[in-house]
Amino acid sequence: MKALNCPNCGASLSEAAVKADFTVCDFCGTTFRMSKTLTPEPSMGDLLLGADFRSSTLPGWELIKEGDVTFHKGNPSELRGFYGPRINSYYVLKSSGFLDDFDASINVKFTDGDEKLITAGFYPRMTNDGGYGVYISPIGSYNIGYFTMDTTSGDFKWNTLVDWTYHASLRTGKNTTNRLRVIFDGERLRVYLNGVLATSLKDNRYKMGKLYVVVEPNGDSNLGIAFSDLQVREIAK
Repeated sequence: MKALNCPNCGASLSEAAVKADFTVCDFCGTTFRMSKTLTPEPSMGDLLLGADFRSSTLPGWELIKEGDVTFHKGNPSELRGFYGPRINSYYVLKSSGFLDDFDASINVKFTDGDEKLITAGFYPRMTNDGGYGVYISPIGSYNIGYFTMDTTSGDFKWNTLVDWTYHASLRTGKNTTNRLRVIFDGERLRVYLNGVLATSLKDNRYKMGKLYVVVEPNGDSNLGIAFSDLQVREIAK
C-alpha cells in the first residue's frame, strides 16, 4: 500500500488509519477524513490544468518574468524565482483563460528573504476590476481578501476578508514546503493548508476571472521562492 502522511505534521499514518473513514494522527492529534482517492478532504475532481515545472513550456499558463525565474527537474520539479524589494506583488504565472468554479492547489517553499515580510499565494478570479487574494507566509500565517479598483488612482485597493491569522497546519521557516489549496464553488470559498480546512466563507463579488500565482516581498526584503505541483481541478461531485 502506498504510504500516506498526516496533512498537518507529515507523520506517516498506519495501514489501519488509511482504511478508516476518519482518522486521527498519533503524533499531532489532527482529525481528518480519508477520501477514496487517498487525498486530504475533500476529494478531488478531474484535472483541468496543471504544471509540473520541468521546463518553461507551460500549456494553459502565461509566465510573467518580473523576477529571476528558472526551472528545475526533480522530484518534485520546481519553478524557482528570486525577486527584489517592492511594495506590490509580483505576478509569477497567470492562467491563459478565465475560470469560474475550480479547485486549485500548489506547493510553496520560501527559500530567501525576511520571514516576517515575505508572502506568496493565489489571486483567484482576477479581472481588470479586481478579484480575490489568498496568501501564506513562512511564519505560519495566512490572509484572505479581495481587490477593488480605486477610480481616482487607477490602482487596486486591498480589502480584508480574513486578517493575518496563524494556523497550526502551516510549517514555519524557509526551505519547508506548504501546500495551499483554494476551492471556489459559486459564492463559497474554502482554503486548505496542508490538507486541513483553514477557512470557509461566502462572497459573491467576483464570479470568474484568471488565476494568478503571486509573491510579495512587502517592501524591504528580497524574496526567494520555489513552486511545485500546480493543479487546477474540477469541483468534485
